[in-house]
Amino acid sequence: MRAVNGGDPPPGPRDDALRITLAGWTVALDVEDAVSAGLVRRVFGAFSAPDAVAPDARLVMRNPPSPLVPPEMQELPRLTPGDSGTLSVEGAGYSAVLSSDRCHADVIGSGRYPVENVIKVMLASALAKRGGLLIHGVGLVHEGRAALFVGHSGAGKSTLGGLWREAGGTVLADELVAVWPVEGGGWRAAGTPWNVPVWTAEAALVAVGTLGWDAASRWEAQGAGEVARVLLLNALLPEPTPSGRGVLVGAAGRVLSSVETVRLVFARDASAAQVVRERLDAAGRP
Repeated sequence: MRAVNGGDPPPGPRDDALRITLAGWTVALDVEDAVSAGLVRRVFGAFSAPDAVAPDARLVMRNPPSPLVPPEMQELPRLTPGDSGTLSVEGAGYSAVLSSDRCHADVIGSGRYPVENVIKVMLASALAKRGGLLIHGVGLVHEGRAALFVGHSGAGKSTLGGLWREAGGTVLADELVAVWPVEGGGWRAAGTPWNVPVWTAEAALVAVGTLGWDAASRWEAQGAGEVARVLLLNALLPEPTPSGRGVLVGAAGRVLSSVETVRLVFARDASAAQVVRERLDAAGRP
């Protein structure tokens, strides 16, 4: 990534801009600072898009006027709608403005975190346009079928992901999972670059559930209303407006009416992965 000149950015991404594809959405990343560009490439490199793929969106990051000390703790970005439909995204040490169509972001900052945090908002917005969601949860894949589990901090998402890996399974992500409807019916789930070994996989979403602990692992039916309550608490809201919240609720309702809604109660041993594998196998039978 070369330096971006001062003033307004050129209308399109540079030839050497890093293009990444997340859940079928491609964005070009133009980063001014070479060190920051290297950090961004390490985070997103496995999700690089082929050169022939045209980007759907663009992010340009310039250096701040004076050096900033990176925060010790990352915080959730603050989202503020603008009068002209733009969206301001602010966090410790960076600020950004997203265009009204959410396809362009101008960022002032340095390092990897401003790019990561703004990309999360842009990806959530792109998914919302398709009727999808960006969910804080763990996605497990077996034979092309995925189960997504959500829960509060400490509910066991990372533990479940670790047990699934130990059993030889593929973890889409254990921080943010993208889900969206597909033409002809059904939903897809895809991994993201956060908190997992490098995976770019996606799969058919067949179950969404909550988590609980016990000495014996089991898969239980759970009402869609109970799952929806936890799912919505873990969905990234890209538009902090009443209509934006309505879009989020509508998408949650549609996905939960299309997949099995469950509660996975599991022990911290191999039985957890065995239970999930058996249910995903069953979902593939006629």
